[in-house]
Amino acid sequence: MRSITPARIRKTFGIGGILFFLFLVVFAILPGQLTGLDPVRQDTRLVLAAPGTPGHPLGCDFLGRDNLSRLVSGSGVSLLIGLSVGVLSTVLGAFWGLLSGYAGGTFDTVLMRLLEVWYALPELLIATILMLVLGHGIVSVVVALSIGGWMGVARVVRAETLKIREQAYLEAARSLGATPLRLLLKHFVPNLLPVLFVLLLFRIPGGILGESTLSFLGLGLSPPASSWGTLVNEGWKALPLTPWILAFPAIMIILALLAFQWAGEESGIR
Repeated sequence: MRSITPARIRKTFGIGGILFFLFLVVFAILPGQLTGLDPVRQDTRLVLAAPGTPGHPLGCDFLGRDNLSRLVSGSGVSLLIGLSVGVLSTVLGAFWGLLSGYAGGTFDTVLMRLLEVWYALPELLIATILMLVLGHGIVSVVVALSIGGWMGVARVVRAETLKIREQAYLEAARSLGATPLRLLLKHFVPNLLPVLFVLLLFRIPGGILGESTLSFLGLGLSPPASSWGTLVNEGWKALPLTPWILAFPAIMIILALLAFQWAGEESGIR
């Protein structure tokens, strides 16, 4: 019998996180096939129907809309926003960190001081201010959360870039006449890709949680669009009467955050 070790436990959770991510993808891209119901269709006879109602396993909301179909539809929106925020913030942070670490000297110092000023501001505060300027919508949410959350990526990428700069093979490449652009594309970027992948896995749940927070505060998506955040917002309003409306999207948010966290930890950065 194999012994249970911390490494084996981490691997199990990591695999579980990846499997749950795949489940979310299927859950998000096949909404009609999974429920067969329109998430915006209202039925006044089913207002606040309890879970287990025939044809509505998760019940209905205060407008008589099916909770399961809205949860499935909202999963696609939340996952899209999380992935978009993860990719955009990772790209922004990677560009800043790579430029700062590769240039070095005074330029590096100036960029890092600017980053520290931006990093001192709360991410949610930055996103909230940007949402007030940009307005509601998926694009606005993605832009606001990405601009507010790229700084951590930049710091990690800069540190990794400084390590790569010290490698002997870079001096050999320079002595052979390699241009700065060739050095970046051939040596720096390929060595940074595994780190960027792990950083992406950690930024995706940040995007999901950020969207949920903004939508809960009424600053994210506008009805009738649904996401886990908007569903939590609606569930909170009806909490005393129907706690399950809040519970289902909240559980999905928690599971998604744990899944990406486990997958990211198993992927490499310790």
